[in-house]
Amino acid sequence: MQRRGMAMMLTFELSGEHETLPKSEVLACMRALGIEYQVVKSCEQCLMLNTRTEPRRLSLILAAKLAMTHRIILTIFECGISESDILESARGAEMRVPSGETFSVRVKQIHRSHLSSTNLERRIGEVIFENNAGSRVNLKDPDHSFRLLVTKSSCIFGEVIASVDRKQFWERKPHKKPFFYPGTILPEVSRAIVNLCEIHTNDLVLDPFCGTGGILVEAGMIGARVIGIDVQESMLRGAAMNLIECGSEYHLLCGDACNLPIADETIDAVVTDPPYGRSAVVMAESVESLYRDALFEIYRVLKRGGRAAVISDFELSRADDAGFAVTGRHAQRVHRSLTRHITVLRK
Repeated sequence: MQRRGMAMMLTFELSGEHETLPKSEVLACMRALGIEYQVVKSCEQCLMLNTRTEPRRLSLILAAKLAMTHRIILTIFECGISESDILESARGAEMRVPSGETFSVRVKQIHRSHLSSTNLERRIGEVIFENNAGSRVNLKDPDHSFRLLVTKSSCIFGEVIASVDRKQFWERKPHKKPFFYPGTILPEVSRAIVNLCEIHTNDLVLDPFCGTGGILVEAGMIGARVIGIDVQESMLRGAAMNLIECGSEYHLLCGDACNLPIADETIDAVVTDPPYGRSAVVMAESVESLYRDALFEIYRVLKRGGRAAVISDFELSRADDAGFAVTGRHAQRVHRSLTRHITVLRK
C-alpha cells in the first residue's frame, strides 16, 4: 500500500539515443520542480530515483516536459537476471489489480540475455492473475501496464505510471514546419537542452541566435515566455511562422548577439545554437570571437543564478572569462564531420 510521504522508487526508461543527455534531463527537471531525490541506480537506459513526492502526479508532470525518456515506472522490485529470481520476486511482491480491471505484462531487454521475453510475460501474468481475483489480461489497452526491464546487472519490474508522447517530436521535425533551414537541430534534442537549464513556468527564455525558432518552440511548450534574436530578418520571419504554427507566444527582435538590445539581469535562461561550420553566416571577425563576445552579453542579461546552454561544434572553453561556472558538458555526434558540444553554464 502506497502512503503519502513514504519513499517511492521511480525508474525512468530512457531513450538511449544519447549517452548522457537523457539522465541529465531527468535530473534537471527534478531540480526545476524542487523535488528531493536520491539516485539509486544508473545503468544503460535506466535511471532509478528514490523520492517521497507522490509518484503518480509527479510522473505526469515530468512526462509532459521530458523528451529523452520513454516511460516512468513505479518500481515494485529489482532482482537478479534469472527466471527463478524474477518469478520468486513476483510471487512475493504486491501487485494489485482490482476486480474487473485489466492488466498487461511486457518485457524489454535493454541488454540482451538468455531469458525468453514471451515466456516471462506469460509466467508473470499468471502470478498477477492468481493473486488478483476478477482481473483480466488486456494487451492492447490495459488499466495497469506492468513492465520488466532486463539490464546488464539486474532486472527491474514495476507498473508504468506515465509515458512520454514521443510522437509529438516526430510531428515537429524541422522539415515538417512551415519554415525549414538545413542544419536545424531535432525538436527532441532542443527540448532536452532546454530542460537542462531547469526552466520554470513563466521563466523568460532567450535565444540570441534563434534561427528558425526551434529552441523557442520547445521552451514555449513547457510554459516559458520566449524571446528570439537573430541578425537575419529572413530567419526572424521564418521563426515567426514556426512559432505561430505551434501556438507559441513570442517576441522576436532583429539584432546582434554580441550587443543584445536587452537590459542587464532580466533573463532567466538562455538556450542557443550559434552558427558554425563552413555554410554558416557569421557576421563577426571569426566564429571564436562570435562565441566570446556573445558569452559576455549572455552573462550580462542573465539573472543571478540563471543558466545557459550553448551548442557549438567545438569544446567550449574559457566560459569562466565571462564569469560563468560550467555545470555540464555533453557531446552529440551528428555525423563523421560534426559533433555538437553542449555546454551548460551558470551565472
